[in-house]
Amino acid sequence: MKGLKYMQLNYKKYLDKVKGCYTGKNIGGTLGAPFECYRGVYNLDWFMQDISSPIPNDDVDLQLVWLAAVEREGRHIDSLVLAEYWETYVSAQISEYGTSKNNFGMGILPPLSGYLRNENRNSNGAWIRTEIWACLCAGNPALAANYAYYDACVDHSDEGVYAATFTAAVQAAAFFESDREKLIEIGLSYIPEDCGVSRAVALIRQCYKNGDDWKTARKKLLIALPSSFGEMDGEWKGTSLVPACDKCPVQQKDEDIPRAEHGYDAPAAIGIVLLGWYYGEGDFAKSVCLAVNCGEDSDCTAGTLGSILGIIAGESNLPEKWNNACSQQIATCTLRTVNVFLPKTIPELCIRIARQTPVVLQDYCYFDENGEYTIVPVAEFKYRKGAFRCNKHEDFWELLEEQGRTVRFHFRGLTVKVTYDDTRVSVEDGTEKTLKLTFVNNLYTPQYLKLRYLGIPETWEVKGGKEQCVGLEHWHGSSNVNSIDFSFTPHNLTSAKTEIVLEISVNGRGEKMYLPLTFFNGKCGA
Repeated sequence: MKGLKYMQLNYKKYLDKVKGCYTGKNIGGTLGAPFECYRGVYNLDWFMQDISSPIPNDDVDLQLVWLAAVEREGRHIDSLVLAEYWETYVSAQISEYGTSKNNFGMGILPPLSGYLRNENRNSNGAWIRTEIWACLCAGNPALAANYAYYDACVDHSDEGVYAATFTAAVQAAAFFESDREKLIEIGLSYIPEDCGVSRAVALIRQCYKNGDDWKTARKKLLIALPSSFGEMDGEWKGTSLVPACDKCPVQQKDEDIPRAEHGYDAPAAIGIVLLGWYYGEGDFAKSVCLAVNCGEDSDCTAGTLGSILGIIAGESNLPEKWNNACSQQIATCTLRTVNVFLPKTIPELCIRIARQTPVVLQDYCYFDENGEYTIVPVAEFKYRKGAFRCNKHEDFWELLEEQGRTVRFHFRGLTVKVTYDDTRVSVEDGTEKTLKLTFVNNLYTPQYLKLRYLGIPETWEVKGGKEQCVGLEHWHGSSNVNSIDFSFTPHNLTSAKTEIVLEISVNGRGEKMYLPLTFFNGKCGA
């Protein structure tokens, strides 16, 4: 991305791109809504339902909660903060949404909340809501991917997280980069080369390069990376809202497409986003229609593609016919709306996001004498290990490598990582369990930590005792990281659930920090 450091985006153009993002998402989500969860190949070129009224969509709903979190908490949000907002304001109990809420309510914290007993950890609920991170981190894909991880791991893991970080990085870069190939390469740099999302992207790129038509590419994708989304309601037969017709005819089962692993949906869905992007060949309407015409999670694939193209073009350059088609009112379906102060329209949503962008980007925004700001991008958009650390002083790749196992607690001067063993939150009578505690000093001064384990049953054996000290240097001329093992053996287990609190105090400082650790005697899933 040579030369990006000399580019900048003024407020007017930035806001136009944010409006393009959410207008494009609204168009694509509305277009695909009637066909969500159905399998089919269609020939749509316009909306098939009445679009005079706003259509609720969880893709946007959940971002309204994140907006509230950013407005109230600032840039210092992480998975624990987002999980608290999720538990308070998201009412949906379906699939991964419900599993994660159930886990969190029992004291199982992210990223374990998105992993344990979650058959839908590889599904679509996270990558569909990344636009807010991209807009708040415009020109800074690494920061967008970092926030997208904190978001996604609340209720997803593995492919569900990879899809979110890929999408967030692409969208954040699209504020400054419009070349499709460069944007895709940026997104791929934030996820493992051998993951399902990467394979889906590679397959669609190869199909397009080989000259396959879009229907052939779709079929190859669903054979190589089957999705369970189109299996939910089966082959499209028409509905009372949208009867079958020439543009969306009754579908027959394709026996060549194998049955999917339940919940393994994100790779194929991202592949469909790419299919619409490639075969749409730069035409907004053709692109979003192709995403819907592939079926499956049609409102999400078309909505996300619409947002990417909307960022690149800006609202002012979207086709007028499409731009003026959908209602700009926001209707919700998955939220508890008390005390959230939801934006009522897409323009209001965009302006409220734009107000928070300087808070999140900080030094990458500067204000002129009129009070308007300009955004400057980071010098390198692709991920490079060690090149960028976000406000939590963590390397992005470490987040991915430790997902589903390591819980992070962020305090003002300290980051604490708790890494679980293979049985995660399960304990067994007479069997030693070990957690690795890692302490990262975020201050430019050494610290001495005193650890106390509170609430441990008297019958449990704790290796090294219930109080310990940990010395921390800072990063100038030394390492600011130190780790210890917390090993204990439960005896005479009588409670199904045991809650332990790690209390941390720092020599010479009055504050105390508390980490809740919950363990279960029984089958709670791994």
